Amino acid sequence: MQGIMGDELSPRKAEYLKYIYTQDGVVKTTDIAAHFSVAPSTVTKALLDIARAGYIEHSPYHGVRLTAHGTDYARFLFRRHRIVALVLSRHGLKPAEACMEAKKIEQCISRDITNRICTSLGHPVMSVCGEIEHDRGCCSPENRKSLDPHQT
Repeated sequence: MQGIMGDELSPRKAEYLKYIYTQDGVVKTTDIAAHFSVAPSTVTKALLDIARAGYIEHSPYHGVRLTAHGTDYARFLFRRHRIVALVLSRHGLKPAEACMEAKKIEQCISRDITNRICTSLGHPVMSVCGEIEHDRGCCSPENRKSLDPHQT
């Protein structure tokens, strides 16, 4: 996931990318528009921007599919969301409330901060929103060792 900082896409475009990731394969613009209750033309414009950024392949009148980079980025987006929701739930928010509030603030959390929060939480595997899939940048044995303040 080299190069992912966490703010590459607007919040709405990030939600589109996450939705595409959950659909496994080619996703039609009309399906995305229906899911988000927006006009297909609105989705098409956003998808063209996401494609130019290299996260999806867009085939007019056929749909979109994630690129390898898009898959990595979508996995990061889900991971960040679930870690933020977990933190909020540990501070008294109910699961649904934590998930909803995480959507509002997650774009402000960089990949580096997400990794540091994950490390401070002991690399949790479950959030109030679902399973947390870890990436090598945060949870590899080599990185854990370098982040451990007790290691010399």
